[in-house]
Amino acid sequence: MSSIHACWLNTGSGVKKVLQKMLEASEYWQPDSVSDWLSQGTAIGLAKAQLFNTARSIDDATYFFSQQGVAICANARIDNRTELLRLLGFGKNDSEIKTDAHLIIQCYLRWKEDCPTRLRGDFVFIIWDEKRQKIFCARDHFGVKVLFYSQDEQGIMVTNEHNAFFTSGWVDQNQINESWLVKRLWNLEELSFESPNSKIQVLPPAHLLEIDRKGVRLKCYWKLKSKKCWNSLSDNELIEELKLRFERSVSARLDSRYPLGAELSAGLDSNGIVGYAARQFKEQTLYTFSHQCTALTKENRHVWNDVYLDIQTIYKLHSNITPVWEEASENSMLETGWPDKLLCDKKEFYRCFGGVIPNHGFHFVRSKLAAKNGIRVLLSGWGGDHCVTGYGDELADELFKNKKIIPLYRLLKNKRLRGRGGDVLPALILLAIKSYYPALYLRLKMSRPGVENSLLFRSKHHFLHQSWKTKYDLEGSLIKFLNRYQRDTVNRKESLELFELSLANRLIESELEGRLSRVEYRYPMLDVDLVEFFYSLPSRLKILNGIERYPFRCILKGLVPEHIRWRRKHDVFLPKRDKSVRINRQIAWLTSRLKQSLLIERYSSLSIVDKCMLSKNQPLLDSLEFLIAVEDYYYSKHKQVELKGVGGAKKVDFAIC
Repeated sequence: MSSIHACWLNTGSGVKKVLQKMLEASEYWQPDSVSDWLSQGTAIGLAKAQLFNTARSIDDATYFFSQQGVAICANARIDNRTELLRLLGFGKNDSEIKTDAHLIIQCYLRWKEDCPTRLRGDFVFIIWDEKRQKIFCARDHFGVKVLFYSQDEQGIMVTNEHNAFFTSGWVDQNQINESWLVKRLWNLEELSFESPNSKIQVLPPAHLLEIDRKGVRLKCYWKLKSKKCWNSLSDNELIEELKLRFERSVSARLDSRYPLGAELSAGLDSNGIVGYAARQFKEQTLYTFSHQCTALTKENRHVWNDVYLDIQTIYKLHSNITPVWEEASENSMLETGWPDKLLCDKKEFYRCFGGVIPNHGFHFVRSKLAAKNGIRVLLSGWGGDHCVTGYGDELADELFKNKKIIPLYRLLKNKRLRGRGGDVLPALILLAIKSYYPALYLRLKMSRPGVENSLLFRSKHHFLHQSWKTKYDLEGSLIKFLNRYQRDTVNRKESLELFELSLANRLIESELEGRLSRVEYRYPMLDVDLVEFFYSLPSRLKILNGIERYPFRCILKGLVPEHIRWRRKHDVFLPKRDKSVRINRQIAWLTSRLKQSLLIERYSSLSIVDKCMLSKNQPLLDSLEFLIAVEDYYYSKHKQVELKGVGGAKKVDFAIC
């Protein structure tokens, strides 16, 4: 895990001083080392702060290769090292290529702009090409690692530490983009991750960035496409290939100089990863972190007992799995009420990030507990059901469109036998409406329990004043999102889940939250070769005989408990939380704070907010909490803040309460 930085000034000196200020942004996670490099002929420099999480990372630093005239700093874990060394002509002898950054440079020298397409793993990197007077950057295929950049009259700044723009004085920290704020408060469609400051841009996943004196250029270097090279394989051969690719994906992410941890719920994804990792580790201990890691007591047994009994079934298959629990008295995420400690954690996150972004705090407890036990790497199953363990339900749409009535009837019947669908005839009628009358289908979905109905309810009870909804066409954007959300092919659903919904935001959030505890998250389900292969599988195999996630279930035989391998997702035991307690405490806290809020006067009114809180809708309460966080962070006493919106800049004085 590393923070990487680049600064290219248009005129004058001072690059070294700027880089030092940028590195200050990483001090909160106490790097194992820092390094920098300054050009002798151009006002540009690179810098890096890093942790020695792997043996190879000890030698990693900011490099300059004088003969080739290139410099690099990278936050990377390259998985296809052996293949790349062979293609580059180094064979198995990698003594000359000690680090992943060195390997990336060799790839750049050989393939230039095509370099990122050759890489597998999680990475962001910054290369300075002295001869071409160009900065070249790239971000990994799914966006596991993040990279920010900003260009203005001063020059160019690139970094994966958002706060570095502010510690260096490059950007005014007190400016917040009002369009960004309003859309995040609306929060009724999945938006791409953005900085609160309009001068800071985010490099999208699977994109490269080129910067020279002519300007900034973005280019997408990879798109997920279905490939036909496996069409001749039988179902059994396809499943064996899936098994091989999943094993490789998990194995590639086990490298760590410290004890290794993994998130473990009772779901299929995390159980599969833990099962494979435990088998690979053999005699080594794999530490697991479940939910909020609350130790079981008499007081909370009614909440966690069934959940933990379910999770513990995998321990019987693998003797080297050790769960990590936190004493209930010390745990800030107990079910007894709204977690005040979470607010403190979020404030610390905002301080280190250098701004306020929507944040759920998913990883705070697990990251802190991992660090407490000397663990710096956590495996996560997040991203699995976005593709590799997708349900394949849209096969019904494909069969209907192709008028394959008998296979469609069998599919619907088998789904019903698994308890995942109603009677066949109503299901057929609904498919016909979806195909021929999509507007009517959307209205029907909005009237029934589900995502569409939930979003519609939230829009009707939202606290934002109508003038803001009109100004930014928020209601129109919701309808566009809901229309796009209706998938009619298996591949369309997987592509939507991977690239248009919440995946990238969640990945960035986990990376930034993990840094607070010096913990790196790795995602075996987001391996390029694994995802491309599964994406190319025939749709019928993904839900064979009505059994959703069928290929993945097959490859887990002997590695996860049988009842987990074959059960439906909604048969998983969930903690029996009394959500009303948390909601009522949150409402009480919001009521006391919102009465003194000047931002509420700007974006809503107390009467509207009171009606909103009466709905007791958790996402709406979270949006109100986010508004308070924005006010607390940006609008301190006697500070004048500039809100930049579509209608122009407005300066308002706010006093903190």
